[in-house]
Amino acid sequence: MQQVALSSESFDIFVRTVSMLTDICNDIDIREGIVRQRTNDKFSVFEIDLTPILTDIDLPISDLKKKLDLLKIFNGEEVEIISDETSYSISDQYTLLKFEKSDLDYLDNKYMQENERDAVFIREEENTILSTEISKTISDRMKIITQGFNVNMVHIDFTGEEASITAKTQAKDQFANLLSGLISERVMNARSNISNIPFIFDHDGDIEFKMYLSNEEEGICTNSFSTSIADVTINVYGRSSLMVDEEEENEDGGE
Repeated sequence: MQQVALSSESFDIFVRTVSMLTDICNDIDIREGIVRQRTNDKFSVFEIDLTPILTDIDLPISDLKKKLDLLKIFNGEEVEIISDETSYSISDQYTLLKFEKSDLDYLDNKYMQENERDAVFIREEENTILSTEISKTISDRMKIITQGFNVNMVHIDFTGEEASITAKTQAKDQFANLLSGLISERVMNARSNISNIPFIFDHDGDIEFKMYLSNEEEGICTNSFSTSIADVTINVYGRSSLMVDEEEENEDGGE
């Protein structure tokens, strides 16, 4: 049996953290205080370190969206969480909620081991093509603009030594230049479309964004985003294609 006592502040941070997953993950599988799983669309992987709050507890929560309102009844209270092989309970001085654990094989969003993550999302510093900080102000704007445009992608354009991040509607009748003048690590003319998921979830402070060319032959990039909620560290990993302009390819070795 595993047991952890949370202050009212820590429990509120826990609820705030898992709340951001309700629209992109059906379930959440916490192993030894760590969340590492794919989103429903399989395009991104979330890695959330909840050990500052939950220590090393195992806590699989199925049907997360439906359980969120139940978790919120404890907001503002000191809470105790108890987890054993078959169930887990959450209680304060007034109320106890107990849930039977679902078979882990039936969770839609399964825990991912570190070696599986590293095999899919290859991150080698010598292959970094972009490294920048995205302020919370800009990430908040990205969230509002992509939702207003009804799109789930933003575009990164590399022009010589600089890069810019833009968004546009599918009809291309609305356009936003979100960030420009970013210094790239490689001189090239290319573009890539990346998921807007890292910009729409709740977080504090800036987002550290790194883009790696993980497979140059196939033009595959690994995108890494790192931020936090209070003491909870959040990493998001995704992949995208790098489309190099044909003119540059010809200059670099074409006939």
